[in-house]
Amino acid sequence: MHFLIDENLPHSLTKLLRKHAYKATNLAEAGLRGRADIDLWKLAHEKKQILVTRDLDFPLPLSKIAPAGLILIRVPDTYNKNDICSLFERFLKETRADSLKGNIFVISPNKIRIRKLLF
Repeated sequence: MHFLIDENLPHSLTKLLRKHAYKATNLAEAGLRGRADIDLWKLAHEKKQILVTRDLDFPLPLSKIAPAGLILIRVPDTYNKNDICSLFERFLKETRADSLKGNIFVISPNKIRIRKLLF
């Protein structure tokens, strides 16, 4: 399983995923900082990656393609990198890895929502 981590998330999230033996590509680290959302969406689709972001502007309804999965992290602006990583680590412990593909997960401090990623 391979994750594509948007630049609006801390690099420590990439390290956390790698610590749990997942492949993770961080946009900043890969020299992809500043790319348009549609380009990242296409890249995640082509490489069959699960896109992890805080961005709500991805082209879900307009696209005929999709990444392997999508994880939206919805936290208050007061959350720091440690808070985000703690929340994501709890998510990883509570979620079966095989359920990440083909779904959209919305992670917030008090709940996790899931729905099918249909295209």
